[in-house]
Amino acid sequence: MSNLSMTLPQRIALAAFFIPVVTIGLSYALTVAGGHEPLCIPYIEGCATITATGIYYPAAYILRAGIAMSAVVFILWWYCVRLWLESVRQAELVAWFHTVVWVATIGSVLIIASMVVLGENLLPSRDHRFLWRFHATTAGLFFLANSICQIMMTVRMRQLRRQMNIAFSHIVVKEVLALLQLLFLTVLIGMTIVGYEFEGMVAFFEWWLATLSSLFYLSAWWDWRDFRLTRLEQSA
Repeated sequence: MSNLSMTLPQRIALAAFFIPVVTIGLSYALTVAGGHEPLCIPYIEGCATITATGIYYPAAYILRAGIAMSAVVFILWWYCVRLWLESVRQAELVAWFHTVVWVATIGSVLIIASMVVLGENLLPSRDHRFLWRFHATTAGLFFLANSICQIMMTVRMRQLRRQMNIAFSHIVVKEVLALLQLLFLTVLIGMTIVGYEFEGMVAFFEWWLATLSSLFYLSAWWDWRDFRLTRLEQSA
């Protein structure tokens, strides 16, 4: 195999980053073009939620299809993680990490469920409070499960760092990305519980959480340069 060619796990890592990022960006652009949301920088101004980009058509089709595709790739990504971390034969198999993979998989299914209900069928919002709550709950559970599982994956990487020859900087990057997700999510939940809100609060946190999660998936690209998933790759 050429040194310039990517392994299948690396392609999965790239897809886990680019599919959601391009999907959200494109659906937001179409929503703005349709005059439904303002053109701004959501990461700073919190002017439009990601959810809002999935309400009006045709952006709603793109967001739902793209996030569903992303969730499937996320599941494949976690499958790669399990095989990669179990490839160290002399390392002790830990049952808790299998639980981590299952929780992450369930979380990926939840984000699909969260997207399914989106569309103009939710308008006016006051008449569809149950669906809005369902969307918010399943999306929140995805972000919570995802950030916790990514932290636990990083913990396991640290345990196997020497056996797998993992660069310490790679672990630090993942720790920062995962902890930032958990911090943002904790602050959002805490502010919601106490009833303190600021304009654009949900949008601000939603965009950052989605981006940090995608960057974490992308970070595996550097770890998986020598990781072969299929027999064809291994024999190449």
